[in-house]
Amino acid sequence: MTEYTKKRDFYFSFTDESAAATALQPFYHQPVITSVDEETGETVETPDGDPYLVMHSHNHSFDIVGLIHEPTGNMLTDDEGIEYPEMAPIDGWHVNLRIRGDYMRDEAEALDTEYGVDPTTPHRTWL
Repeated sequence: MTEYTKKRDFYFSFTDESAAATALQPFYHQPVITSVDEETGETVETPDGDPYLVMHSHNHSFDIVGLIHEPTGNMLTDDEGIEYPEMAPIDGWHVNLRIRGDYMRDEAEALDTEYGVDPTTPHRTWL
């Protein structure tokens, strides 16, 4: 198996959920209704519903992590006197992507150039 056909994991951090949706458009699917124009005989495709992110296929899988929270260093106390760490969100809307083979690999690598992060200890990983 060549380096190009192996699986590869990508870790992305976008400014927010909307920015992620825009950047991930190459992985969206637009359902269509196909018909034949009676006058011209040409096939016509009409959008049917909203496009959606294809979360899983035999070639790729997305894990929408969203906001990641980390301890602030402060401890809080609940009503029963039990201490727990105060948590706060870190910057970004986080999405993990696993590519298998060469399907959409170029698109994923282009996203990685702009949005990729290389976590030393990812908060969520693939099995």
